[in-house]
This record gives sequence, structure tokens and C-alpha cells, in this order.
Amino acid sequence: MTKINGVNTKIIENLVEDYKKNPEEGMAGWSSSVKWKGGFYAEAQVGDHKPVLIDEPDWLSGSNKGPNPVELLLSALGGCLSIGFIATASLMGIKVNSLEVNVSGQLDLNVFLGLKEGNPGFNEVDVQFTVDSDADDKQLEELVSKAMEISPVKNSLERNVQVNSTFKRNK
Repeated sequence: MTKINGVNTKIIENLVEDYKKNPEEGMAGWSSSVKWKGGFYAEAQVGDHKPVLIDEPDWLSGSNKGPNPVELLLSALGGCLSIGFIATASLMGIKVNSLEVNVSGQLDLNVFLGLKEGNPGFNEVDVQFTVDSDADDKQLEELVSKAMEISPVKNSLERNVQVNSTFKRNK
């Protein structure tokens, strides 16, 4: 077993070989079920994990029991980018001593509250990678570039993703 940065690279290499032979096996589905608990508080159930708490801060009439949805979106982006960075570094044999990915953006709550027209979402998101590694600056720039290129979350945010909705009445 080859392990670097806590990643078993053999598992990743085997997936790459399997998906080269059978690309359809690389299609993976993901889901989350969010249940409202009262006020702005909700819990997301993802797989067998503990529920992810979702709320709004006190100043927005929430109870601050957890991060709000846009903070979770930014966290999902940061998490996805860190995974891509570490996976790429590990497969290249680059040791990473520490990595922090800070993600931030501005929202116009005037639009969210219906006070003016515009985009209630982010127009721009900033990402900063802080890395401690023996790699040189050129390698680190390549790792950041690759992490940005392969991130499913980043790519979903940058594209017009069709979001479909339905409802059913709970009797």
C-alpha cells in the first residue's frame, strides 16, 4: 500500500484503471435529505453520517445552531478543492504538511429580502490556498490549478446547472 498525505494512492490508481476500461462505472450519484425542524433550523441527512445542522444567525432571526446554507456552499467548495489538491499532490508524490482553503463571497441581502432586483446569490467567490509543502512554487501553482480544474463543486457553481423541482403532499 502506498500512502502519502493520508491517501492510499493505490485505491485512486485502481479506480483510474477501472474507469478507463469501463467509463460507465465512473458515474456516481449523491443525495441529501433536509428536514425542517422549526424556525430557520433544519438538519441534512447524508448517508450514514451525523446530521448536518443548518440554521441562520441570530441577527437573521435564526437560532445559530449551525452554519447557514451559503456558508455550507462555501465549505463544500473549499472541501472539494482541498480534496482535489491533496489527491493530485499525493498521486504526484508531493508531501503536503498542511493545507487550508479559505473561501469567501458577498451576497446582497437586499435582493434576498425583495427590496431590490438582482442576483440573490454570489456574483464572485474568492479562494485562497495556504500550503506548507516541500514542493516548489511552480508545483504548488500547478496543484491549485488542477484542483480548480477538476472540482465538481467549482464546476457546478460556474455552469448553468439545471435544477428541477417537484412536490408531493404529505398526508
